[in-house]
Amino acid sequence: MRLSRTLLLLVLPASAAPILLLGWLLVRARGGVDAGAAAAVLACMAVAAVAAALVARSVTQPIAECVRGALEIARGRFGRQVSVKAHNEIGDLAYTFNHMSRELASYDSENKRLIAALEQGYLDTIRSLASAIDAKDPYTRGHSQRVAALAVEIGRALRLPHEAIQTLEYGGVLHDIGKFGMPDAILAKATPLTAAERDMAQAHARIGAEIVAGVSFLSEVAPAIRHHHERWDGAGYPDRLAGEAIPLVARIVNAADTWDACTSTRPYQKAFTVDEALCIMAGLRGTQLDPGVYDALVAVIRGRAAEPQLSPAG
Repeated sequence: MRLSRTLLLLVLPASAAPILLLGWLLVRARGGVDAGAAAAVLACMAVAAVAAALVARSVTQPIAECVRGALEIARGRFGRQVSVKAHNEIGDLAYTFNHMSRELASYDSENKRLIAALEQGYLDTIRSLASAIDAKDPYTRGHSQRVAALAVEIGRALRLPHEAIQTLEYGGVLHDIGKFGMPDAILAKATPLTAAERDMAQAHARIGAEIVAGVSFLSEVAPAIRHHHERWDGAGYPDRLAGEAIPLVARIVNAADTWDACTSTRPYQKAFTVDEALCIMAGLRGTQLDPGVYDALVAVIRGRAAEPQLSPAG
């Protein structure tokens, strides 16, 4: 609007000046002003005002369209095109803007594809690490993958954002990475651990967080690894955090890890049925498990049970 007013103030005097000069000459020539001459001058002035407004609009409207397009680009909406058909410098500006916008959209699409491929590569590497961890103990083979899958489902049930869901996937896969340093004899021991062995086993949470601490893209995952054995009542390890002080991603991985431990065969126990495991988990609500996370877990498990089962082929 400011540019439009400025142009109007510039164009209108330039258009009106010749008309006023002509009117003055007529007055001098006739020795006065008659009604016809006055009407003609006023009509010319009105036409000049309309012409000035149209000229101002023809300049400012395309510029305003380019400004709106630039704002869309600034908001990340690449590919925005402006509809300016003028065959002048403004038209050239609009053509250049549209070309730039298409190029940005192309670059953005390619960047997203490359980022997705990079993230997939990260995830594949992480899964390989998890497989190496699980391979140390035949009883826990596939454990990390199952924990990650369930943690992601719980996160979605809690309507967490994409970034948190990704952290849950990585955290679930890597939550036991600290077990790399544990002797196989402790991992597979069927009898109760000694105090020293228990301390060594519990150190895996701290060690795992230290392993990923130097990896920048896993910085958000470290809390899930370090604190996935903390308890809602504060009786967990390694830092004896309680309640909301425990990172949410760690609370979710804790619940998924506990569920998989209940429903998997281990050296010290046989797998529980789903109903038995649900009873065990109910007893942990508000002590080991965050009540809200527990409720989301139960909703996921019941949702799984409600899904139609495919019949075996043949």
